[in-house]
Amino acid sequence: MNIETKTVRDNVEEYLKFGWKHTEDTRVGGGRSHHTEHILARDKDMENYRLIAALEAKYFNLKSQLKTYQPMDPLLGLVAFLCFIIPFIIYAVVKSNQKSKIEYNNTKIRTQMDAVLKKVKPLL
Repeated sequence: MNIETKTVRDNVEEYLKFGWKHTEDTRVGGGRSHHTEHILARDKDMENYRLIAALEAKYFNLKSQLKTYQPMDPLLGLVAFLCFIIPFIIYAVVKSNQKSKIEYNNTKIRTQMDAVLKKVKPLL
């Protein structure tokens, strides 16, 4: 058997969807700065390995493109409102547009991620 291993810090469930098996946990660091690393293993000789590995790479590439919305800074909004009403309105409109663009982008990427998961499920 040709086994490959991978160490991940979190989201173990996502890797299990691509044929990885959880083998053990290790605790890294000490004191306040410790975390748990999960060691995963997968057989490279399994059927459809190359296709599953390609779909896994595509899935995590899509996941890395997800964006995070930073909400309106209340202090900046209050200062802009108190000083000038027009800058506050401009700031609010820009943040609203930014939020809708990020939500649209993330929805599109999550749809693609779901499609990748649907393709890999019958292969396992």
